[in-house]
Amino acid sequence: MNPQAVIWIISGKCNLRCVHCYASRFLSAKELTTSEKLKLIRELAESGVAHVGITGGEPFLDKNLELYLREIRDYGMTCDINTNATIMNRELAKMLRKHDVFLYVSIDGANKETHERIRGHGTWDKLMKNLEIIKNEEIEFSTVFAISKLNYFETGEYVKLAERLGAFSACMIPLMPVGRASKEVIPSRSELTKALKSAEAAADEIGYWMSVWCFRAAKLIINPRYVSTWADCRKGKILDIDPAGNLMLCDVLDIVAGNVRSGFKKALEEYSRNEAVRKVMNPELKEPCASCPLKNDCMGGCYARSYMFYKTLDGPDPYCPKVAAVEELQETV
Repeated sequence: MNPQAVIWIISGKCNLRCVHCYASRFLSAKELTTSEKLKLIRELAESGVAHVGITGGEPFLDKNLELYLREIRDYGMTCDINTNATIMNRELAKMLRKHDVFLYVSIDGANKETHERIRGHGTWDKLMKNLEIIKNEEIEFSTVFAISKLNYFETGEYVKLAERLGAFSACMIPLMPVGRASKEVIPSRSELTKALKSAEAAADEIGYWMSVWCFRAAKLIINPRYVSTWADCRKGKILDIDPAGNLMLCDVLDIVAGNVRSGFKKALEEYSRNEAVRKVMNPELKEPCASCPLKNDCMGGCYARSYMFYKTLDGPDPYCPKVAAVEELQETV
């Protein structure tokens, strides 16, 4: 197994308390030390990893972040950072520009009221102010919208907002019931469908690129040209690492398959032998997946959602419209 990219939850610490935060469960994790983080970066490069995605928590709280970014760049890897952008300043922006960092900026509403209902009072004005700093320093960025019951009806306006803000693309991801996110705020299948169709209509209207993360079956709902292919977890192209250095089956599943403190190469070997990992990479597809034209691409869809809802890693993704059709047929029999 040779992962091309690593998603690194560098810390669970954050300056906000968002109602849907999946990373809150890492707040008590024993984080890698500075030297261990530097060692990990070197070993990632030596193993052929081309890209490091840093997330949290809020990565900008790490006082040694520039040290890590410099190492990542010096080893020839590219890097992006997921941030709430509320603690951005001009000095920090200049540093990011120097190290060619791409940003993913969280926006969870098309307006102040919705965004602050999720992310807290005062976050909207800080975000808008700091996006101006990001743009003035010519840092490329996309926005990220976690689709939930609290905001699914605003995806169309969100896409238009992202375009007005100068984002490269408007990204969206269905919320998962993990961390602080209760099942009460997880969108239903019909709500997710409405969210995607509204976003597609807006993107088509203004000629703008939107991207859907972690939901391959979106291609069965909206025009494929708007759907990101960034969902390669079942193909071993992306690897998740938590703040303590654990290799995780998925960053929303607390299933550990190795730890980098023993060395990344050794941890990767352990990961490759893990039974759950093997199951993810080689799912036993049943209907409706077995006869689906997307089966070689989708491979059963999001195994984390499948595991959470059906207690299996083989799929199907509970949000898939083909699953809905099967369930409706069963109800009529």
